[in-house]
Amino acid sequence: FHSFIRREAVGVVGAIVAWNFPLLLACWKLGPALATGCTVVLKPADETPLTALKLAELVLETGYPEGVFNVVTGTGITAGSALTHNPLVDKLTFTGSTAVGKQIGKIAMDSMTRVTLELGGKSPTIVMADADLKTAAAGAASAIFFNQGQVCCAGSR
Repeated sequence: FHSFIRREAVGVVGAIVAWNFPLLLACWKLGPALATGCTVVLKPADETPLTALKLAELVLETGYPEGVFNVVTGTGITAGSALTHNPLVDKLTFTGSTAVGKQIGKIAMDSMTRVTLELGGKSPTIVMADADLKTAAAGAASAIFFNQGQVCCAGSR
């Protein structure tokens, strides 16, 4: 019996990001993929494509070869669906709604494509018995209303 670890790039990463933190989410997807030798096809939310397009320009300016980081714009129904169904994509990563995440998860399961899903949810706000209630109330309000509540970890319960 012989065992070893083989470290190699996954290949083409299809990354789909939400609109609420477009540049941050794109960087979260792009950094690890590039650092491990993968290429990336990023599909930003159709409401916020400009930050992704500018990021692609900046990546080229740093000296990355053309084709290492790609951006496709459009709606989820067209561009997102084409990306998730593409047999040349080796890994899918998605940040967004639970409903769309379920669809992407099923597609990935059917094609045996690696997948990472970061989906919206209901996050608790816990206030301990010895807490300063004025500070806790301000923290709870911030937890739910930060970015108009459009945060995956919004303290909504």
